[in-house]
Amino acid sequence: MTPERLTGWLAIHLLPGVGPLTAHRALALYGDPHEIAFRLPPSAWNEVPGVDAEAARGIVSSRVGLMRRIDAEWDASVRRDLHILTRDDPEYPSMLAALPDAPIVLYVKGRLAEGRVRIAMVGSRRATGYGRHVARGLAADLADLGVEIVSGGARGIDTFAHRGALEGGGRTVAVLGCGFAHTYPPENDDLFEAIAGSGAIVSEFPIDTAPLPENFPRRNRLISALSAATIVVEATAKSGSLITAGHALEQGREVMAVPGPITSEQSRGCHALIQQGAKLVQTVEDVVSELSPMYRDALSAPRERGPAVPAAADPAPPVLSADESAVLALFDDPRPIHVDRLAESATFGMARLQAALFGLALRGCVDPLAGGYYVARPKSTA
Repeated sequence: MTPERLTGWLAIHLLPGVGPLTAHRALALYGDPHEIAFRLPPSAWNEVPGVDAEAARGIVSSRVGLMRRIDAEWDASVRRDLHILTRDDPEYPSMLAALPDAPIVLYVKGRLAEGRVRIAMVGSRRATGYGRHVARGLAADLADLGVEIVSGGARGIDTFAHRGALEGGGRTVAVLGCGFAHTYPPENDDLFEAIAGSGAIVSEFPIDTAPLPENFPRRNRLISALSAATIVVEATAKSGSLITAGHALEQGREVMAVPGPITSEQSRGCHALIQQGAKLVQTVEDVVSELSPMYRDALSAPRERGPAVPAAADPAPPVLSADESAVLALFDDPRPIHVDRLAESATFGMARLQAALFGLALRGCVDPLAGGYYVARPKSTA
């Protein structure tokens, strides 16, 4: 049985044709969500800005079976161990509450705590090896400072931002473009479980909502609103990540972008943002310096990683064989390089090349990628 305090909120949330903005306008006029959802006549709905007579009749006629839908939604949330936060709930995120179209109902798996410094990290689903590497490393470094990474759980940059935050021992928040009955993308099932275990998964969509294309631009406003700043790691000129950056600007949040090779289509959107005044990000220090003092003061000192090293001593570089040194010298481009291209440039055969690549991967100098590609890791500046 649905708790009485949630019934009215779930009812208005589940009414077809009533989105967040319309719901807020109705609440501003009439106050009580239960009264609005179950009893408001068409003539009163017609007074809500944006609702014409035909839409008002449609909303009222959709009340048939509404209580059954509410109970089914509640039962589904209990089975999935979800928290349902409504606009009058003290745990409702304050950074979302200021939005004119803030979700009437928010579904949360895990814990979305107040008083956290959150930074959004978004980018292309077709991320390059360079973009994946940057997202993972930057997210880990920010997590080390106590920052929670917010992203959309999608393929590409989103996935590696979440993974980097978890690998950095931090918390991360995924904002879904579908309901909790769907895992999208399906290959991220284990990742979502890990996110919920140390952070939160959030959706404004009813539980059975499919991952439809129109849902993702809508959810982007929540990614930026939850965050003090948005970092775009890789984006084409027409990337959906630029929508998130636009929302961030409208919401008064900082926008930052990671540069890429000038020949890369996957970085054109980032370069356009930088040309328009977005902060150029190369290191975690670039991000922190752009935050307001309120957020900077709330950050932690970086955690110790391994045994202390005397300040005057630099980490010893890995000792490479002659073949490994020769192959590493071929990586003069931050983008992934296919093994066939390396073979064209190497002065020895494929067997020695493969052995050298294996050795470089073991020593942490290169990362193997799918499809026979390799990417060099950035040299440490420690």
